[in-house]
Amino acid sequence: MSSIPTSDSSHGTDEPDDVALATIEALDDVLDELAEHHETLPSWEYCEGAMTALLCTRRPVPEAEWLPRLLDLEADTLDAATGFASEAQRTRFLMNWLARESQIRQALESPVESLDDPQALDPAIMDLRGLYASQPAEGEAFKLDEGESLPAFATPWAQGFMSVVELWEEDWAPPRDKEIAANMADALECIEALCADDTDPPTLNLYDGDGPPSVSEQRMEAFGEAMWAVYDLYTIAKSLGPRIDPVRNDAKVGRNDPCPCGSGKKYKKCCGA
Repeated sequence: MSSIPTSDSSHGTDEPDDVALATIEALDDVLDELAEHHETLPSWEYCEGAMTALLCTRRPVPEAEWLPRLLDLEADTLDAATGFASEAQRTRFLMNWLARESQIRQALESPVESLDDPQALDPAIMDLRGLYASQPAEGEAFKLDEGESLPAFATPWAQGFMSVVELWEEDWAPPRDKEIAANMADALECIEALCADDTDPPTLNLYDGDGPPSVSEQRMEAFGEAMWAVYDLYTIAKSLGPRIDPVRNDAKVGRNDPCPCGSGKKYKKCCGA
């Protein structure tokens, strides 16, 4: 598929502020540059989903750990150590990554009661099917190869999120607390639901409000549930903190200390009961 033009809004409902938009475009530019040297490279939307999941992971995952696993850059004719064309390109990518990460973190820490709140989480997601359907019959902005199809709205974002959950499964293992574990499972199920295709009848176009329908009402409801699920997972991760290996017999843990199993409870009310 040829280069896909960007729209003026992330998913057709709210226009991101100029700073966020500039950051997203800068990151997408680096990915486009890298794509000239790497056959397979995730889309920015996939990367943003992964970034969001990393923020919801119980421990800070260092750059040296997530960068090679997420981008999977094979150093061929590029810098043998990083896979980037130059150290300057790598620095440009990481500076804008940290800026976008800060924007998402700020949204997750803002007390919002509605996803329409300007401070609410607003992923950089495009309705590609809406864009394609809105093109004029002649002079199309991009074409599909034979047998190629476009992903449903928010699917790449959800796939990026779930890839982090799978790659760092130990950090995402459910805690001993059954209620918290159930809440985590429910939240992840909401996000995973977006990985599936949108097969319900389309009723709206998020790229062009006057364009042919491309997204179903059911998909938008699932998207909203997934956004609230991210808030839940972020709160759970902050409350639990990093996982700790189970206490050994020779280790000393105070009865009022956090339980080493990572349940979030005091030791005396968990493994020390």
